[in-house]
Amino acid sequence: MSVRADDFRWDFGAPLAGDRAVAVQGDGLLVGRRVALLISGGIAAYRTPGLARELRRAGATVQACVTPTALQFVTLDALQWATAQPVVHALDGRAQHVEGACDAYLLAPATYSTLNKAAAGSADNAVTTTLAAALGLCEAHQAVVLVAPTMHGSMWNAILRDSLARLANLGVVVVRPRGGDGKARLPDDAELVAAVAAALARP
Repeated sequence: MSVRADDFRWDFGAPLAGDRAVAVQGDGLLVGRRVALLISGGIAAYRTPGLARELRRAGATVQACVTPTALQFVTLDALQWATAQPVVHALDGRAQHVEGACDAYLLAPATYSTLNKAAAGSADNAVTTTLAAALGLCEAHQAVVLVAPTMHGSMWNAILRDSLARLANLGVVVVRPRGGDGKARLPDDAELVAAVAAALARP
């Protein structure tokens, strides 16, 4: 049996407006919303381009912000492609941490170091400085902040639990991680998108 060129004439559907465009799907829960995706340096950062695209499929405009360590696990090019926005990876005189305030701030993955820094009020990189501003907006009921902790289970110690409690008491939504193999793992993208939508829907 011979193979013909027409055997590879496949239908890929109607093209979108551009390579980085996404089609809003489902209920469009985040249409008109701006979401800051704050990425700290855990291995789960490799998943964040997919998460950014999923947030956009829900209708959100996504602005990514990364720590220096996060760039060991995900590239600026991948994030810029996924978000269709420049990625904030360092702060300069443009004050990126307060320019273009967002409706929601999602720290995913949220590492041990970044969570404890945020709870202690440290602002030493683009992500923690943006978080400091986001906590101020959260306190004024002008934005929601969510954190999705990921790390080895042995790091889920009293220091971390105290930091999570402190953040929760400031109004931060702590997204419960998936367990497995002794680790706190990042939930799937749909669960994170739903968590953002639910936080924004709260009175």
